[in-house]
Amino acid sequence: MLRRFWAMLSSPYPYESSAASALSYGASCGLFVFVFFSVFEPFGFNFMAPAPRRLLFAGYGLVTGLAIVANDRLLPLLWPRFFREENWSLLRQILFMSWVTLVIGLGCHLLTVLIFRGQGLLAPSLPQIVLFTFFIAVFPITIINLANHARLLRRNARVVQETNRRLAAPAQPPPPAGSGAAPCVELVAENDRDTLRVAMSDLLYIQAEENYVQVHFKGEKPGRALLRSSLTRIERQLRPFHPRLFRCHRACIVNLAQVARADGNAQGLKLTLKDDAAVIPVARRYVPEFRRAIREL
Repeated sequence: MLRRFWAMLSSPYPYESSAASALSYGASCGLFVFVFFSVFEPFGFNFMAPAPRRLLFAGYGLVTGLAIVANDRLLPLLWPRFFREENWSLLRQILFMSWVTLVIGLGCHLLTVLIFRGQGLLAPSLPQIVLFTFFIAVFPITIINLANHARLLRRNARVVQETNRRLAAPAQPPPPAGSGAAPCVELVAENDRDTLRVAMSDLLYIQAEENYVQVHFKGEKPGRALLRSSLTRIERQLRPFHPRLFRCHRACIVNLAQVARADGNAQGLKLTLKDDAAVIPVARRYVPEFRRAIREL
């Protein structure tokens, strides 16, 4: 039982950090804290005068929002190895959220001391407020993340099953000889002079490499080629070939006709190619579109 629980905590969990998501999540949590304290008035706050009580509750909401945003934006910069997406797990997610909760408790304690002193009241002690905050939040944090982990696993398992079933179906027969030239993909670099032509049937995947893209292909002379371009610019050039050439990650476009098998976890999907050893990730936010693309092949 303990081994199974530890395996679940160690399993991959999606980690996506952006300013917009941090602000949205921080604002939502801050509003929730303000409404919670305003409605229930726990810990005897109902004995305070209305004006400082409302100010304190609004301050709790503000502290919550600021703590969430600050930790989400600053900690990955200070400790980038810990926050790598490929290393992120359910346990790290719970630990990170528990740390944020402790920071919120410390901030709420400082705010409580300031307001209580201004009213001539005796403020609760630091351990009281921090422990109250931690124990109120740690169980919902754990339950919410466990539930979200299970939901993502179930969803991705369904996508994997459907994808592998469609990949195992008999392929469409090739067009008869003489019916026209095989389609080719032409990629143009940023300077509008350097170009690369690859037969659609030979193209494997395209990967971002800083200011370049690396095009991987098979054929008589398999290999890879570099073009100076952003992946977004290349993606625009490949729109006529969508959904077969699919943007599956912020750093990768894959030829879905070259996929042999899909596997998945809570972070997203992994695609194994037929003629290459590379394993291509499908990021969590691309999974719904990937499912539609597989259905259209």
